Amino acid sequence: MSKAARLWLLLPALVAGGWYLAVLLHGFRSDDFLTVYYYDRDAGAVKWGRVFEEWVRPWFGVRDLYRPVVSLSFGCNWLLSTAPFGFHLFNLLLLCCTATLVALAALRLAPAGAGARWSTTAAVVAGLVVVLHPAAVEPTAWVAARTTGLQVCFSALAYWSFLRWRDGDGRVWLPLLATALACASKEGAVLLPFSLVVLDLLRARQRLGWRVHLPFFALVGGYLLWRRVLLGVFTTAESGHTIGERLQNAAALAEQLVFASSGQYAIAAGLLLVLVAVPLRGVLCAPWIGLLLLPGTTHVVLSENLLAGRFLFDAVPALGLGCAVTVASTVRWRAVVGLAGSGLALVGLVIGSGDEIATYDRENLIVRQAQEALVRDAGAAAASGRPFGVTGLPGLPLLQPELVGFLTQRPFVARDLHVVPLGNVLTPNEHSGAFGDATSVHAMVQFGAGAATWDADARRLQAVARVGSTSFELVRDPADARRFVPPRLVSPMAVAALEIVVPAEVDRWRGAILGNLPGDYEAAGFAAVRPTDLGMASTWVSWVDASRFLPWLVAGTLGGVPAGVELSNAGKPLPAGVVVRAHGPLMIRDGDAAAGHAVSVDRAELAAVLERDFDAVGGLAGTVFVAMPTGVFAARRASGPTGFELPASLRTQLTYVADVLGPTRVHWCWRFDADPGERPRASRWRSIVVR
Repeated sequence: MSKAARLWLLLPALVAGGWYLAVLLHGFRSDDFLTVYYYDRDAGAVKWGRVFEEWVRPWFGVRDLYRPVVSLSFGCNWLLSTAPFGFHLFNLLLLCCTATLVALAALRLAPAGAGARWSTTAAVVAGLVVVLHPAAVEPTAWVAARTTGLQVCFSALAYWSFLRWRDGDGRVWLPLLATALACASKEGAVLLPFSLVVLDLLRARQRLGWRVHLPFFALVGGYLLWRRVLLGVFTTAESGHTIGERLQNAAALAEQLVFASSGQYAIAAGLLLVLVAVPLRGVLCAPWIGLLLLPGTTHVVLSENLLAGRFLFDAVPALGLGCAVTVASTVRWRAVVGLAGSGLALVGLVIGSGDEIATYDRENLIVRQAQEALVRDAGAAAASGRPFGVTGLPGLPLLQPELVGFLTQRPFVARDLHVVPLGNVLTPNEHSGAFGDATSVHAMVQFGAGAATWDADARRLQAVARVGSTSFELVRDPADARRFVPPRLVSPMAVAALEIVVPAEVDRWRGAILGNLPGDYEAAGFAAVRPTDLGMASTWVSWVDASRFLPWLVAGTLGGVPAGVELSNAGKPLPAGVVVRAHGPLMIRDGDAAAGHAVSVDRAELAAVLERDFDAVGGLAGTVFVAMPTGVFAARRASGPTGFELPASLRTQLTYVADVLGPTRVHWCWRFDADPGERPRASRWRSIVVR
C-alpha cells in the first residue's frame, strides 16, 4: 500500500474528529450518571475492586448482562478525570478507530483487478458511511451507549484482522482476541463468527475454508457457556417473543437504518443505485445486515421520533462494506454507478447525522440548564435536614426521572445538594408507597429547602410558593351552597388542613374536594365525625388532612390552585353557620425532636434508626416519608411495640443508592394519624448518612 493510500484511509477518522467536535463539550445525560458506581466520591479514586469484579458477576447487577470491558473503560475515564470531556473523547476515539478499521477491511475485500485508486476510494466510502450514518451519533454522543461503540469497534478489529490473517499477513490470535473483547463489551457480538463467514465469502479469492472458522465458533460457544454458569442464561433474548415478532422488529430496525432521518430520500435513492450495481457476492451484505439487527429486536420499543442508534450501529459497518464491494467492482459500470450511489447516500447521511447531532446539542443544553438551575435555586438552602423537591424535569432520553437527584451530587457538582425528584409522588408507582400523598411536598416547602417545577418553555425552575402561619376561611359559593371556595388565589401549600365547624348536629355528612382528578390521581372523599363521638353536645369541629390531596398539588404544578370543597348531608347543603377554615402550615407534634443517633449508619440499620425516632416522637401510628436522590418512599408504622421493618421496595432503593453513590444522606419525616376531631400533626425532617 502506498503512502498516499495510507493517508487517504485516515480521512474517515479525520472527518469524525471534525464532525463530532461539538460533542466533546457535552455534559452527562441519562444513564451516564450511573458510571459514578465505579468512583469513590469521598476518596476521589476509582473503585478498581468493583471494576474487576465485573468479570465474574452480572454487569451492574443486571441479571442477564455481561460487559466487563465497558466497566474497565469507565474506570480508566474516572482515573484520568471526573469531567465529561474525557468520557466523550473516548467515545469519539472509538468511532475514529471503527471507521479506520472498516476502511482497512474494505481494502482487503477489494478484488485484485480493481485497481489501487478504486480500492482506496471504496475503502474511504466504507469508513465515511460508518462516521456519517445517523446511527453513529448515539454511541458517540451518549457516554452510556459506549457499550455499542466498544462492541462495534472490536468487531471491526476482528473483521480487518481476520481478513488480514486469511490473506497470510497476520496471525489468528488477533481476530480471536478482538472477538473475545467484543463479547465482553456487548451481547450482540455473539454473531461475530457468522459475520466472519460472510466476509470470507465476500473475499472471492479462494474457496471457503470452514476449518478456519471453527476457533471463532468455539470461542463464542465458550463465552455462552460462561454466561450460563455465571448468569444462568445463555443470551439476553427475552422470552415470549415469537420468531415472527422478532423478524417484524428487525424489519422496523432495517427501516430506521434507511428512513429514520431527514436525509432519508437521498439515502434510499443512493442505496438503490448501489443495489442495482452490486456484484453477486455483494448481495450477501443484505441478509448480513438483517442478521446484525436481530440482537436489538426484543430490547427496544421503537419510536417514530427516536432513532435507536445503539441497536442500529451494529449493522452500519456491514452497510459500508456493501457499498465498498460495489465501488471496488472490476466491472467499470458497476463501480461508477456504485460510487455515484454511495456519494448520493453520503449526502443523505450528512443531512441526517447533522440533524441528529443538532438534537443532541439542544438536549445537552437543556440538561445543563436544568442542572445549573438546581444548583442555583437549591444550592443555598438544600443542606442537611433540608431537602429540595423538584418535578417536571425532562425525562428520557435526556434524564432518567429517578436519577434527577444525581445531577446535584459529587462529582457532578462541587458539593452534594439534597435534591429529591418527586416523580414517585406524582406518578403511579406501586413500589414507592408515596404516590397520591402530597404530605412530603408540604414538608419540603415548610421545613425543607422548598420545592419547584421545571418550566420547559422558560428553561427555569418555578418555585412552589411558601406560606406563612396564617389561616383563612373558605366562603360559600353563591351558585352552589354545598361548595366552599377560597376567597382568593392561594398556593396548594396554603391548605395543609381543613377545620370544619358545624354549629348544629346533623346526620353524618360527607365531603369531597373540588378540582378533583380522574383515575389514579383521584382523591378519596371524607366524612365528618358525629358530635357524640367527640363528647360534644351540639357544635363540633372536624379536621381533614388536606396535605394528602394530590390533585391540588398537581394543579399547582400546572399553575392552578386549590378549588375548595363540597360538603353535603344526603346531597343537600349543610345548615347556615358552617365555617370552613384552611390552615397552611403542617402542625408540628408537641415535643418533636429527633432521637439521638450516629452520624452515619449501614443501610441495614436505618430501620432501627427510624424505630428509635418513632419512639422519641411518642409512638403514635403514622407514615414515614423517606427522601433520597432517587425519590420519595413511604412506609406505614402501626402504634405499639410492633417493631419497624422497612418495606422491600425501600430497602431496595437504599441498597441501590448506597451502591451507586456510596455514603449518601437520606431524609425522613413523619405524619401521624390524628385522633377523631384533632388536627393532623407531622414532624420536621431528620437526616442521616446511609452507607
